[in-house]
Amino acid sequence: MASPPRRLAFRVEYDGTDFFGWQVQPGGRPTVQETLTRTIERVVGHPVRVDGASRTDAGVHARDQRAAVTLHHPIRPEGLVKAVNRRLPLSVAIGGAHEVPLTYHPRFANGGKTYCYRLRTAVERAPLIDRFAWRLHWTVDLERIAAAVPHLLGTRDFASFAASDGSHSGTVRTLWQWSAHREAHGVIALRVSGTAFMKHMVRNMVGTLVDVARGHWSPEDMGAAVAACDRRAAGPTAPACGLELERVFPLSATGERVWPPPDDA
Repeated sequence: MASPPRRLAFRVEYDGTDFFGWQVQPGGRPTVQETLTRTIERVVGHPVRVDGASRTDAGVHARDQRAAVTLHHPIRPEGLVKAVNRRLPLSVAIGGAHEVPLTYHPRFANGGKTYCYRLRTAVERAPLIDRFAWRLHWTVDLERIAAAVPHLLGTRDFASFAASDGSHSGTVRTLWQWSAHREAHGVIALRVSGTAFMKHMVRNMVGTLVDVARGHWSPEDMGAAVAACDRRAAGPTAPACGLELERVFPLSATGERVWPPPDDA
């Protein structure tokens, strides 16, 4: 006899290099959602649907994707984590499983997201780094980027940075914070936090910022690109390999977005 339905939420971390994105796709192409679904079904012995907070694109990584699944099985949350991780490929892992209401859906229960895009300025290859960064053969001027990002903050129409084949119903978004700093091995990390993001939005903004950093655009040109509300007015799309969904923030107890988020979120 099946157990009463229970809803479990959990975090997912993955190297997206070999996946065609998060969402299940026709034709049997490997995706993170499909991999998790099949693995959890093997553990609990019944069909499941794994819901995610964000539909990351092909080749994009995640450190803090949020997901949830409804089970008709008495397995404890920590037992599910152990059993699923033993069966998942090395490129995917889950953690932090806990029970939530049956109505919980991670897509509608998040208070915003932070994406990190990594650039590496180097001529020589570095396989352990380049899998997660866009390798550039030219200098990146962080002062020019810092002068351009104020045009990408606040509540604006970001149509110029939306994918032409995206499924968005509107193009107005709110971005709270941009930062840029240098890490080890010549890596530059660009971070952006906001309420929600459209398909290719971060990659299109990064591609435009790199053109600013190279001197192809002035920082003021970024404002003109935003105002145009036309994808042709912005720069190129940065490669997927450098993008990571770094954090998904929970909503407050009253269902409101909180910024900055609490440290224990």
